[in-house]
Amino acid sequence: MAFFGFFNYSKPGPGVDKNAPKKKRFFLFFELYFRKFWKLIQLNLLFLVCCIPIVTIGPAICGMTYVLRNYATEKPTFLVSDFWDAFKSNWKQGFALSILFGVISVVAGVSFFWYFVNSSTSWAMLIPYGLCILFCLIFLFVQFYAYLMAITVELKLRYILKNCLIFAFLGIKTNIITAFFVLLIAIPSALFFPLTIPVLLLLAFSTIGFITVFNSYPYLVKYIIEPQEQKLREERGELDDEDDEDEEDDDVIFTDIGSQEVPVAQNNGKNSNKGRVIR
Repeated sequence: MAFFGFFNYSKPGPGVDKNAPKKKRFFLFFELYFRKFWKLIQLNLLFLVCCIPIVTIGPAICGMTYVLRNYATEKPTFLVSDFWDAFKSNWKQGFALSILFGVISVVAGVSFFWYFVNSSTSWAMLIPYGLCILFCLIFLFVQFYAYLMAITVELKLRYILKNCLIFAFLGIKTNIITAFFVLLIAIPSALFFPLTIPVLLLLAFSTIGFITVFNSYPYLVKYIIEPQEQKLREERGELDDEDDEDEEDDDVIFTDIGSQEVPVAQNNGKNSNKGRVIR
């Protein structure tokens, strides 16, 4: 039963046309972001609650990254249960990464501040200061992929870090763009604290995470996931793409009409239960 046209779940939607042209990722990002806006607020709050014990920060990042990856790839997601499952299954690697990155962040932060102060008194300090900036930037790039790789592939920690370092250079252009927008949110949030507390509580962490995952995950798909899937298909002796195309020329049993679907005529009589569509 519909109420002024609302809550009528028997009415077919527009459908998904598999032949529709792919949207540019710039526009797709904002479409997904605003579609999941309220979910991102909930995720941000859930993440902060799980970070309260401090030692759970790494696993909490894994849980948030898993949910954000599903949002970015438009996969069905149950926020709390999926977050918690990723939290538990990636506890060890998430904890190890948080400890490692925490120590490096402290050392890099102290070094950056020390070279910054002394660079004004000695020209010789400009070289190590520049190297420190470069290290911090590469370290930031590595973090874009670390937790994402931990929840995506089963690898030992040293191999995760090795691959992250490769991706830091392999996706240098995208990483620079990602870093720009991440710092655009992080730096003002830190400088104007505590005025930015509402932003930090509601959106900052999930937004930064979504930007990072949306831009970084395609590299994992291209260089890790797709090659591995291709290798598995070859090992199983499955048909190659040419054979698949030949099969598509055979009789078609089902045709995906997507957005061309014609709405089903509604019957408001006594037999309205007949022909009900269950989704």
